Amino acid sequence: MRILRPLLLAFLAACLAACDPSRPAAIANARAQLVGTWLSESDEGGIRTRTVIALAGSGEFDEFEKTDDGKGSIREMQTGGEWSFDGTNLQRKYTRKQRQALPLNHFASTSYAIHWKGADSFFGVDTLWHRTISFSRANNGVRP
Repeated sequence: MRILRPLLLAFLAACLAACDPSRPAAIANARAQLVGTWLSESDEGGIRTRTVIALAGSGEFDEFEKTDDGKGSIREMQTGGEWSFDGTNLQRKYTRKQRQALPLNHFASTSYAIHWKGADSFFGVDTLWHRTISFSRANNGVRP
């Protein structure tokens, strides 16, 4: 028991030293900076996509996407759900599509490891497909 106690104390001291007390505040600041409306535009193989995401302080989001295949076919999609930020990843869990609730057994989510380019822009790396998508702050009334 005498040997365990110093080892336990050393372990606890190492754990406390590794903890960064400013991390929760930094996460809260970054989360607050994410609240608002963001625009993403892409053109892959002639298919243009314009996405507007509105992240609310309550943890809810609305997403509007417009895709143009360049051949006259335009698709518009409206989704929404819950979002969170863990200090690295912006995560969105979809709970509705086209203003209709998704079935409880339907699970759809996205996660982006984000990197700030400035106060009004960041890029996210999709943690599943490893695609990089840029986002810029937009006005609240912007449409896709």
